[in-house]
Amino acid sequence: MSAPKVPSPADLARRPGPKPAAPTPRAKQAAPATSPRTAAAPPAASRPSAADAVAPGRLTRGEPFRKYYLYGMRIGRLPAHARLVGHDLMWRADYTTGHIAPNRHPKTETLAEATGLTTGQVEVALQVLRTRGWLTDRRVTEGPRAGRSVYALVVPALALEQIRTHLRGRPHNQAL
Repeated sequence: MSAPKVPSPADLARRPGPKPAAPTPRAKQAAPATSPRTAAAPPAASRPSAADAVAPGRLTRGEPFRKYYLYGMRIGRLPAHARLVGHDLMWRADYTTGHIAPNRHPKTETLAEATGLTTGQVEVALQVLRTRGWLTDRRVTEGPRAGRSVYALVVPALALEQIRTHLRGRPHNQAL
């Protein structure tokens, strides 16, 4: 007598799946018209698209860039390395605009030395900041470095709305 063959993962993949049970008439009556998951979600038209969420937000005259950028980095759910590189870039940037001057534009090696990360980790962190809308590249239009690309820090529109909402609800946090 031979022992039964133990099925391999390939055998399990070829096996037909279980048949769905037919709903009973009572279950059809009790089922809601929409599932709770779709009922709680706002309509697609009211939700911002991913491109709109990471688009640069527009600060008003009374909103200092550095304060909002710093606060946004805290609540932005970014990986630790990206936050670290973002904070280092924030201190190199202009206080009101977030633009890094062409003569102060750091190299990857400089950021790695300043943060204690490897150059590869810094490059990944910069890419994370770009894809999530916290960092853009801008072209220098005048001066001896015209045509070069330099970093410009921005606060994404969705994060800016979250910051404004939070600060409206907590007036004692205005100083951050």
